[in-house]
Amino acid sequence: MTKPMAYSTPYDYNEDSIRRLDEKFSEIEHDRFLYCIQEQQKWDIEKVNNFIARLRTSHHYALKELDRLKQIEATYNKEYPTNHRRYVTTAQEVVSKMSSTLSGLKKIVAEFRNKGKTKKEVSIMDNTPLYTGPYMQDFFGWDSYKDQNAQDLLQELNSFLKDAQECIDIAVKMIEDEIAISQNPEAAYPIYLDNYYRSVSDSRLFIQMIESQRPDLNNDFVQALEQADDSKKYIASLFHSFNRDLFNLNCACVAIHEGKKAELTKEESLIWGLDNLAKVKRLRLLLDHILELPGKMDGVIGWKGMLKGYFVMRLLFWCGWNGTKNDAILKYITKRCEGTIGVVKMSAVMTEKRKLAVLTASKDEAQQQAFNRQIDAFIDDLEEKSME
Repeated sequence: MTKPMAYSTPYDYNEDSIRRLDEKFSEIEHDRFLYCIQEQQKWDIEKVNNFIARLRTSHHYALKELDRLKQIEATYNKEYPTNHRRYVTTAQEVVSKMSSTLSGLKKIVAEFRNKGKTKKEVSIMDNTPLYTGPYMQDFFGWDSYKDQNAQDLLQELNSFLKDAQECIDIAVKMIEDEIAISQNPEAAYPIYLDNYYRSVSDSRLFIQMIESQRPDLNNDFVQALEQADDSKKYIASLFHSFNRDLFNLNCACVAIHEGKKAELTKEESLIWGLDNLAKVKRLRLLLDHILELPGKMDGVIGWKGMLKGYFVMRLLFWCGWNGTKNDAILKYITKRCEGTIGVVKMSAVMTEKRKLAVLTASKDEAQQQAFNRQIDAFIDDLEEKSME
């Protein structure tokens, strides 16, 4: 058996990289801060004010990043595909995307870096008395640095660190959940199915696919899914490997492939799918014998010798009226009737639908049920005859 093709997945399973991202930038103690700022002999008031301005710029970007992450967090791991792959994928990419936040922090911390060591020798976070190592506590505390701006700087710095840490915590949690889902078929498969069924109701995609002249829709994903020893495990392994457009395309290909096994056409697979196989077969039978229907019920053929707008409207409701797919359903009916009888355009159908506004809901429902009974009885007779 051919092995499923290898897709590049967005996860970095290296837990060390996540731990490196999840450095705890906790609140800086005022004594440590005072020690560090006093060690900087060139830190006059102007430099403090310039530093506060730079810090506030970084904080502004951190807050924007935090808002984005909170919005994404709500749905990120509830969707099988994602358009945020370049936003939250590996720990390293999160760091890259959060460059304004984290680089701002590192620049700030670098100002208090111990002298005599380069960035290459030790990480910035491990090379500052702001966080680690010995420091000398000032007996007079803030009284020895009377300018209020220094206290404002510490307050701004700790506020920044709090928001930056929240960004990191959210990103890490999403990454960890993402990896856990990708390794758990029982968790990933229901998400896949939910997104699959939502994709197959996407009218724009499926109308394009129906009209597509592509000779082969049995793409790599379909083939790999067929060949996988454990399809659920394979699906789980590709969690978040596709963006929304590619996932929709793959769903279309899967729907067509599965429908083909049940002898559904491409159009039938994309419009109705396997769940409505019985309805599709009954519609085929109806349309194959459409010229016999006027002898069984009124209002089928209009004055131009075409199927009437009212009849087609009720037929679309019988088919399971779907505002997003009605154009495709009408095209299917028109194509199926080609060479037998003409079918009105959608404009005529919608004209008849607008007339329903004058009916009460109960009267409209009664008319539809009467129509359905006549159609179903006609098809039932055809099925019985075919079995004789």
